[in-house]
Parts: sequence; C-alpha cells; structure tokens
Amino acid sequence: MPIMGSDWSWTLALPGGTVTPTTIELLLAVAGGFGLSPHRPDGGINGFDNTPGREGEHRVLDRGQLVQALAEGSWSTNLWTRAEDDIRLSTKPGSGNGWDSLDLSLDACYCRRTPDARAEPFRQLHRLLTELWITIADETGALFGRVEDEWSLEQIWNELPDPLAGNTPPAWGAWPDWLSWWTYFDADHHRLLAPVTAGLDADVRRSPGGATVIALLTDPAAVDEVRFARLNQEYRRAIAADLRRG
Repeated sequence: MPIMGSDWSWTLALPGGTVTPTTIELLLAVAGGFGLSPHRPDGGINGFDNTPGREGEHRVLDRGQLVQALAEGSWSTNLWTRAEDDIRLSTKPGSGNGWDSLDLSLDACYCRRTPDARAEPFRQLHRLLTELWITIADETGALFGRVEDEWSLEQIWNELPDPLAGNTPPAWGAWPDWLSWWTYFDADHHRLLAPVTAGLDADVRRSPGGATVIALLTDPAAVDEVRFARLNQEYRRAIAADLRRG
C-alpha cells in the first residue's frame, strides 16, 4: 500500500477523446467563473512534467503551451484562488479503457480535520472545488467521478479488489467497489443501478445536468475515516444482499 497523506482529490472519468484543446479552454473558462486562474500571483503559469523519470520538473508555460500540454497530458499545472491557494490540475487523455481522466488535488496544508471556526476557509474552498467538479462533469459529459480524502481511503485500501482503479467507471448496471465521500454517476449509468444506499444516510441529489451525486459527508472538516470504513462495509453488505435477491 502506498504511503498516504491527507490530501483531498476531485477526479473525473470523461468519455474517450474528450480531453482536447477545446475542452481545456472550456475547463479554464469554467474554473475562471469560480475565481480560479492558472496564473500565479506574479502572473506566470506553472508547468510540472509528467514524463516518467522527470515527474514534477518545473518550467514556466505560456497560455498556448498550457492548453496543449493539458490536452496531451504531458504537463500538470496549478489553479490559483484569489487568496493565493493553489490546486493541482492534471489530465490523462486516452487512459487505455476508452475514457480520459481529469484530477484536481488540494494539498493537506490547506485542509483541516477539526470542525471548528478556523476550518471555515477550508470548508469554503472544499465547497467551491466540489461545485466546480460537478460543473465540469456536467459540461464535459463525465461518466463517473470521486471526491476522495486520502486518510479515509487508507482505511479500506486492503479490502478493495483493485484500489488503484480510482475513478475507473464501473460496468453498466454495477456499483463501484467503494463509495467515496462524494461520488458522481452520469444519468444513464445511475438509472440502471439497484437502490442500495438507503441505509447509509447519504445525500443523493441531481446535478444541474441531470447526473447523480451521492454524498456521505456534509462537513469536510468533520471527516471521520473510521466512519468512512464503516459506511463502506455497510455499502458492500447492501450490494451483496441485493445480488442474493437476484
């Protein structure tokens, strides 16, 4: 099992061929509407190499280079808030299974795990990124997505058949191996699923685009990794019971 921290991530699986320069321009425009910009406070744009053996090497990109690099998945970057918080943005076109991927990640240094007044900036940032994630998903026709806390995922890591599957879309009519704190299903997929989440005290809502978002948490500052493990045990039992009923 890899060493885990307490970063948060917002991932999406997009239909294959979605990650193009046009989509990247759309993504940056949508992010801009949420107050996020690829430009650092000093005006530059970070690029981080994704090439094996050179991962994380830094260079400054211009706007055209950034769009092309994200469309190719060759470089990652940061999105910056007006408060100068930075969110990592990476893409992976052609993941090999007929879908592309997009990932936003928030370093643990911006996160809090105690639900007090000092956590309010984190709550607001988490809410903004979750709404951005849903908006991008709707705009790009995403198939599936997760909002994940590393420490929580660590609690169930050894119980999963393939924990590295990440945001791989589950098969039609099948639930994923685990539910994340927030899980996004496109409308066509969710329509085929048996109702198994009733006992999880989950908040199930429709996105503006008609997809389904299942939330197991209301306050990200009150994240409880032990509760996450318990909820997923109950979730797997509900799926097993549904399969036995046939």
